[in-house]
Amino acid sequence: MNIRFSCKYLFFALASALLCAATAGNMPEQKERFFAYRSFWPEFGAMKSFSENGVNTITIMPSNTTNSLGEPYCKYPVFWRGEGKYDWKSFDRQFDGVISANPNARIVCIVDLNSPPWLMRKMSFGHTFDSDSFSMLSNSVSCRFWKKATERFLIDYLEHTEKKYGGKIAAYMLACGHTDEWLDYTLGIASPCKISAWREWLKRNKKPQCNIPPYSMLCNASFENTLRDPSKESASIDFIRFSNEIVADAMIRFAEIAREKISKDKQLGAFFGYVHRFALDGHSDYERVFANPAYDFFVSPGTYGTRAMGEGSGFMAPNGTRTRLGKGWFHEIDHRTHTFNHQLSEYVRIVNVANWKNQKEDDAGLKREFSLATINHSSLWCFDMWGNVFSTPETLSTVRRARQIWGKYKNDNSPTAAEIAIFADMESGLLVNQNVKGPTNHLKPVWYNFIKTGAPVEIFSFGDIGKADLSKYKVIAIPQTFLVTPERRTLLKKFVLCGNKTVITTYAPAICDGKNLDVSRVKEFCGFEYGTKGVNKKQMDGWKSVYFHNAYDATTEELRKIAEEAGVHFYVDENVPVFANEKLLCVHVKDGGKKTVRLKKKHAKITELFSGKTVAENADSFEYDFDSPDTALFELSE
Repeated sequence: MNIRFSCKYLFFALASALLCAATAGNMPEQKERFFAYRSFWPEFGAMKSFSENGVNTITIMPSNTTNSLGEPYCKYPVFWRGEGKYDWKSFDRQFDGVISANPNARIVCIVDLNSPPWLMRKMSFGHTFDSDSFSMLSNSVSCRFWKKATERFLIDYLEHTEKKYGGKIAAYMLACGHTDEWLDYTLGIASPCKISAWREWLKRNKKPQCNIPPYSMLCNASFENTLRDPSKESASIDFIRFSNEIVADAMIRFAEIAREKISKDKQLGAFFGYVHRFALDGHSDYERVFANPAYDFFVSPGTYGTRAMGEGSGFMAPNGTRTRLGKGWFHEIDHRTHTFNHQLSEYVRIVNVANWKNQKEDDAGLKREFSLATINHSSLWCFDMWGNVFSTPETLSTVRRARQIWGKYKNDNSPTAAEIAIFADMESGLLVNQNVKGPTNHLKPVWYNFIKTGAPVEIFSFGDIGKADLSKYKVIAIPQTFLVTPERRTLLKKFVLCGNKTVITTYAPAICDGKNLDVSRVKEFCGFEYGTKGVNKKQMDGWKSVYFHNAYDATTEELRKIAEEAGVHFYVDENVPVFANEKLLCVHVKDGGKKTVRLKKKHAKITELFSGKTVAENADSFEYDFDSPDTALFELSE
């Protein structure tokens, strides 16, 4: 390693250490936030319409690859034509078209690092399974030939954009893997390069050499075919960990290269940190990537299972984690309005996709998404995926008003009003067999049901315990914490299992101590025998235990009862989604009518921001007449 790179790695290590030290206290100051428009296609008319409604930040992705449906991502010819060879005219047309449509445009540029067809063909001899980074990400990032070619592409790309469009570009995003979201779909298929990297990983981690487990082993587990036992299946657990670590390593490596090439004023981000996914999908090492100082923000679409009217929406990554680390967030509003374009080409049509059904649902849904981002101090983009998503005057009017509201609060950092915290635990997730029939994701049911109980919820990572301030949370759910080592037990006792908190667990809490599985640990930890059915509650030493063997028994109704008993403040009497910080409150409903909204304290003035109407003064509660469906965003003035 040369001196320059040694110094660079030392700098990043020191910066990371300082960041971790800073985040133990107050939240670090975040950088500029964005309200943007995005489309795969050159929707210049829509760009002009958004500009007329106050949106001048535009996200584009010049691409050389096809999407998951086999269609080209963009309408322009491939511009990466060979090693060090580029059709910059094709590339420049994409930037020039945006700037022509909106001379005031500020661009968020997504850098698609996936392999174009020529590279896949060139690598097919001697690099089996390495060439298609879209589908075989962990194989590609294990291959020195692929990394060398792609790193050179990134350097040449950034040198070109910084020289020609640097004054227009506000941020870059590094994209790779399935759907450009750093998702790894190798499913245990290992190339010679990955096998070599696996052996190096084993040696570096002082583990005995072994073969990569076959997929038949990776999709089975010894305990009820649901959990892997480290005493019997350590190779599978290690291999899944390794596969996630090399994806994270690649993300950090590409980010460090990009940092050397882009000006300091530009932000850098990526799609990452999807805690609703399984361990084989490549995102499990997100906490290390989130902590890396090279990245400024991360991105995801809104959660897919919570998009219908009356559902609670949300980010795919833990908002509490990225906030603690001072990272920005881009909320991708890619929800399908009733005008969404399903026809990608003469040959490909999107089917079996849930749309909002009419303009009323569009209005309520978009207001919910805009409010979610505004209350959580997030950037956002309106993703006009294949056109026509934001096409009606009513929809554009909602965008305009949302942009005004968001602009007023974009620099606000009011803390969340949540008293309920849910923890994702990706270390425990390494034990979970994602292919078992029946409930396998013990996080999602608790998460998705809690967010529509009438009280706000915050999502954290297990790694936040001991670093984030949890004192205000009255209910803490750790629905997938199956791994409780002595070190983890100490953290839990000090920060979670204390202070008269109510702690919710599911399935088999603490069954694993890092060495083996033992069901007797479940009762020792939560007070109930493994497999005890129904809703189980017990007062423990300084905390209250609530145990669900089946996470799907944790319904919205049951979770609300548990939180009410814990003294959580509920803003409405019905089970509906609520987002709130100290200055803003959002209530979303499927079924309208007059509803009483109860605040935590008296406020001098309460204003519904989308309509601009004052709904109450000098009040700690008020009535509001909701439409069906509807979303209201209330400003709580002192």
